[in-house]
Amino acid sequence: MAAFQKNKENTENKVMLRLMSHIEANPSVSQRALASELGIALGLMNNYIKRCIKKGWLRASQVPAKRFAYYLTPEGFREKSRMVAHYVSNSLSFFRDARSQCQSVFEQCKNHGWEKIALVGDGDLSEIARLVAHGFSLQLSLEALSGDFNKYDAVLITDIMDPQDTYDCLKDVIDDQRLLTLNVLHISRAEIGAMEKAS
Repeated sequence: MAAFQKNKENTENKVMLRLMSHIEANPSVSQRALASELGIALGLMNNYIKRCIKKGWLRASQVPAKRFAYYLTPEGFREKSRMVAHYVSNSLSFFRDARSQCQSVFEQCKNHGWEKIALVGDGDLSEIARLVAHGFSLQLSLEALSGDFNKYDAVLITDIMDPQDTYDCLKDVIDDQRLLTLNVLHISRAEIGAMEKAS
């Protein structure tokens, strides 16, 4: 749950940062155009803008044709700078941790003689895994959750958005030793029933 909350906050921060950057570049941009550019629903975009105005990061001015122009306030510029620093810091920290953990997992694969590894989950983490794998002469392939895993020596979960659900779907299909996870995803490998008995 903590990992999900952190991912949600990081996603929201990324959206807010992109929103403020677009508004800074083009104050008269419409909410509809912003929503389309950021790939989110118009209603959600409206909520983000209202939140920014309430926090004092944006101010709105009515312009002709019943439209609004949005401007970053001095506090908005400060917050945008803080978001950029936070995003870069988190990205670098995540990259370092993920790279180190991928190296450990791939060393484990080499020790077992595993060469064909399936990645389940597309995105930043799968890209980091691919970069690290070059030094280990491994064959990595991206597989869907419903993929045929019999042709692989091991499976590495690289799903950032819903890692626990991905693990829960795979744990009964793939031998536990061959189902690989990274600590950066905070996946719990313990059975819920066993956890309840222990408490």
